[in-house]
Amino acid sequence: MFLTFLFQDIRGLSATAASIRFLPEPVTGAAVNILIGLFVHRLRVNWALQISFVVSALSPLLLAVMRERATYWEFEFPAVALVPVAPDVLYTISQLIITAEFDENTQALAGGVFNTVAQIGKSVGLAISAVVASSVTAKAGHHGTSHADNLLDGYRAAWWFTFAATVACIFVTLYGLRGLGKVGLKRD
Repeated sequence: MFLTFLFQDIRGLSATAASIRFLPEPVTGAAVNILIGLFVHRLRVNWALQISFVVSALSPLLLAVMRERATYWEFEFPAVALVPVAPDVLYTISQLIITAEFDENTQALAGGVFNTVAQIGKSVGLAISAVVASSVTAKAGHHGTSHADNLLDGYRAAWWFTFAATVACIFVTLYGLRGLGKVGLKRD
């Protein structure tokens, strides 16, 4: 969300030009889904999740430390390309766990609950990051800097928050999901 604002409010790009800069995201997402589908049965789930969260944590970190005059290719392109890694791996693995652990009568319910919780989590995360960005932007406005600089300060704070939340997910998978083994294996 804040990357769209960066492209339009700070960089001055049109909505179309800003949208084009998000094209690496679906390409990476498709590649990740294909790869995780091919190799999930060979991987320990907790390792796959930990690695995917580490990779995705690089996205907000790159944006938070980005130089103001940096080109799209230096920070924004890799950030856009890396952001879908963890969500796509998590979604695929979660669906496989639901299929394996629930009987046929409750799989749809379990999948629906998972999707509902995921949507609520995204909504809460976006709301918190918006509050972080707004409050930092408002405080930065008292320092006599330009509006664009104030906005960028707020966006950076939101990216730091997102980075911290992603690092927290690494620790959840590291400790909370350490007992998960392989999924996606055919059972007779």
